[in-house]
Amino acid sequence: MILTLLGSEDPFGDYEKLKAEDTPSIRREDLPDEFSDEAFRTVDEFIRKTKNLEFECVMYFDYVTGEILKFAFGEIDNVKLSFEDDEFEDNYVASIHNHPSIVYSPPSGKNFGILLRDFEDYELVVGPNELWVLKVKGICPLLNVDLKYSSLMILDSCQEYSRKKYSGPKTNDICDIMYGIMLSNYINDKNIHNIQLIKKEYLS
Repeated sequence: MILTLLGSEDPFGDYEKLKAEDTPSIRREDLPDEFSDEAFRTVDEFIRKTKNLEFECVMYFDYVTGEILKFAFGEIDNVKLSFEDDEFEDNYVASIHNHPSIVYSPPSGKNFGILLRDFEDYELVVGPNELWVLKVKGICPLLNVDLKYSSLMILDSCQEYSRKKYSGPKTNDICDIMYGIMLSNYINDKNIHNIQLIKKEYLS
């Protein structure tokens, strides 16, 4: 079975060629307790390599060992990978991808596909100013449909409000902040133990 996400796959060697910038990143304690020190180093390196890129990249890694499992370059607003059935059977899997500055920082509707993947426990999203950590343990197809639709409705309402109240670049900035707050509240207020969205701002 092939499982497809939203670009094209490239060897790890191309990831290694990306330069890690001297930019603000997260702290060790910003990640869930299940993440090892090695996994923190993997996440920190990915942030420093990708947060200023103008296209998306995605990496799958083991959050216990920190091992990189799969990586791909994408396009300006999407990235995809294909997986064989049981490919990550012996791993504790998390993914991480970046959102370029022209894309809203929080998870988008398509990011909730994690709710259909039993092998993936965390999805991390690297925004320009913060890291979003989406925790999903187990699968929930109905909630996937709910969140894809609801995230779009929330974003539409934020865009409409910010257009009425502000103008210029500030419009998108305000919308980004509002969308992140409202989306987090919508997910976390469901009070489902194994599903949570948190935001961690980078150190200045």
